[in-house]
Amino acid sequence: MVKRLGILMLALLGCAVSLGRAEETLPDPTRPAPEASIAVGVPAASGPVLQSVMIRPGHRTAVIGGQLLTEGDLFGDARLVKISESEVELSGPGGAQTLKLFPGVEKTSRVPQTVVPEAAPKRGNEKKNRNTERKAP
Repeated sequence: MVKRLGILMLALLGCAVSLGRAEETLPDPTRPAPEASIAVGVPAASGPVLQSVMIRPGHRTAVIGGQLLTEGDLFGDARLVKISESEVELSGPGGAQTLKLFPGVEKTSRVPQTVVPEAAPKRGNEKKNRNTERKAP
């Protein structure tokens, strides 16, 4: 009995060790590919970066460079003037500056196009008043 228990314990230990090795060698299927982390065509930010915008009824906040700010707060020597859903406006000694949440993306509105049916072609020698009542002679 003790011998069987020892063999069972060794087998379980071997399974645990092999599972640990499998975790090291198997890739995580949910992890993005290494080349996906490189942003192509997006210029590196040189200055403050808008990281997040939170809009609630009566309260607007933004995270700029890791700092949580509300409208009217100072970020460095610039004042946060306006917070909207996709950008903020800073006003400082150098003038106004707009920080976008998604700098490479422009929002456009798309108006659905209405399809106008073509006019039916006119027919030639047909009687115009087909449904008129005829009086007996």
